[in-house]
Amino acid sequence: MMQAILWRTAPTLHQRLRGCIRALLLALLVMCSVAHASGDLSCTIVGASEVAADGSLNPLAGKKNYYENVFGAEFIVQRESGTMMGRFVNNSGFKVSIIDRGSANTSYKVLSVRSGGRVQSQYFEVRLQEPGERKPFFLVAAEVLHGYCTW
Repeated sequence: MMQAILWRTAPTLHQRLRGCIRALLLALLVMCSVAHASGDLSCTIVGASEVAADGSLNPLAGKKNYYENVFGAEFIVQRESGTMMGRFVNNSGFKVSIIDRGSANTSYKVLSVRSGGRVQSQYFEVRLQEPGERKPFFLVAAEVLHGYCTW
């Protein structure tokens, strides 16, 4: 008799727990998507250049490397963490430091550094103080990427 009672109540308890977990996950997903949309930057790459031996900037063009299709590529910058995510721009695995959170008078600045066998760094800046919806950015890594970001 006791086994029959436990067997009947266990699925009900399990179903209740599963329902609560689903509701909690859904609520967290909604909160995260609202937070993501409100403060993150959506950026579009307009061009890519490299530094020549004489110090000038030369546009990357043709089949020089994988940046040949970079024009119009988009990426997201999470302003709170400085994390950048996209096809051509990514600082996953880097130690990300927000140097300046930016304002109506200053630029948003992020420095990302990865050490290991070879040290790599990226410097990203968005000029939030510029008028208009589109805020110009540049990213200096092995190449220089530039474009604009919107909220």
